[in-house]
Amino acid sequence: MDNDLLEKEEKIVGPSSANRMPVAANSEEETPEYNDLKIEPRKPPVRVKFDPPIEYDGQSYRELVFDFDAMTGKDFIRAEREFTRLYKADRNEMPLPELKHLYHDIILAHRANVSYLLIQKLERRYYVPLRTEALKACGSTPDEEKA
Repeated sequence: MDNDLLEKEEKIVGPSSANRMPVAANSEEETPEYNDLKIEPRKPPVRVKFDPPIEYDGQSYRELVFDFDAMTGKDFIRAEREFTRLYKADRNEMPLPELKHLYHDIILAHRANVSYLLIQKLERRYYVPLRTEALKACGSTPDEEKA
C-alpha cells in the first residue's frame, strides 16, 4: 500500500485510534459531581373516613384508602390516558394534566378503585386534603403551584 496515501488520510481524518495516547484522568479536575436523588421513605396508605357515609351509585362508602406509594409509572400513564380521553371530549386544547383537578381526581379514583365522579362529589373538607395528597403523589405541592 502507498505510504503517501496513508499519510494523507491521517492528515484529513486525524491519527488512528491505535496511534492515540490515552489521556490520564486528573482525579480532582475530572471527577464528576453528582446531585444524589433523595428518596423519601415509604409512607403508609392514606385512609379517609366519611361521617356521614358518602352515597354514590347505589353504594355507601364509609371510608376510602389511597396507597400512593404503590403507584408505578404505568399508573401515571394510565391516569394521563384517561384524562386525555375525558378532557378532549369537552375542549379542543390539551393542557398539562398535572395542573388540572380532573387528573388528580382520576389518580385518587384509581388508588381507591372507585369512579372519579365519586371523588368529585366529595365535600370540600375531604376533597381539598385528598387533592393535596394527589399533588404530592405527582411530585408537586400546593405551594409550588402558587409560585
